[in-house]
Amino acid sequence: MAKKIPVSGLIAGLALAVVLPTRGLNAGQGTGTAKHVLDIEMTDVFADHCRVWIRVTNRGNVKIDKVLREQVWVDGLLKDDSRMHYVLEPGAVFAHGVGADPGLKISGLHRKVRAFIDADNVLPELIEANNSKEVSLSCMVAAVAGSIQPVAAKPDLTASFDFKNVIRKDPNADGAYIYWADIEFTVTNHGPGNAGPCMIRLEQNSGRGGAFEQAGPEISIPAVNAGQSVTKVSTSYQHTGPAPTYRATVDSHNAVAEAVEGNNQFTKKFPY
Repeated sequence: MAKKIPVSGLIAGLALAVVLPTRGLNAGQGTGTAKHVLDIEMTDVFADHCRVWIRVTNRGNVKIDKVLREQVWVDGLLKDDSRMHYVLEPGAVFAHGVGADPGLKISGLHRKVRAFIDADNVLPELIEANNSKEVSLSCMVAAVAGSIQPVAAKPDLTASFDFKNVIRKDPNADGAYIYWADIEFTVTNHGPGNAGPCMIRLEQNSGRGGAFEQAGPEISIPAVNAGQSVTKVSTSYQHTGPAPTYRATVDSHNAVAEAVEGNNQFTKKFPY
């Protein structure tokens, strides 16, 4: 149970409270009596329809009945500063939307959100370090009839690569060394949506500048879930003469509808 006391005109969001077991804090220290422990935890920060929510838990074995200050920062800027009267039995969990309705909302990818509970250190707690939590939240939105509505989460793929197992062979007739190498590709999905399979096209220039030309068959990449990466090794690339520059393009056939399409290329010069 909690009653919101707004700061700067803010009011409470919706709330949900349940009771969970405490984590072994009820036992006394072999005295036969319980040791009183105060501990409130910022358990989670999440987005629901682009609105920021926080979830706190009473991890102690003492009822909390206190007005506590909450703060929520987005990308380093204070966006909510309010007080709420918390009444939480041991093990109770309380969640609410941040800010006055329609609440504090985010849009875009990878927004850094940090939330604090008991920002004034009113409670003499066993653990103070669990009073804040920082997460990265993403929410893509669109304007609908003058309001902001969430749209389907999309992936965002980027590629990088490294040269592996480099071999230098004897010079050819022109006196230039022959280099062979494998290339290890890493594809990362930075978006909030899952990405299906796609292809990588690898190109190289001559080392003397000029246009890029395709360097062998395209490489197939499996599906990549949101926030995950996959790696794949392709073998036996060679060159002679000046070190060429290689360029990889992930999702080269635009098979994946991405939140950002302009970051699909990665270039790197061969070290020799």
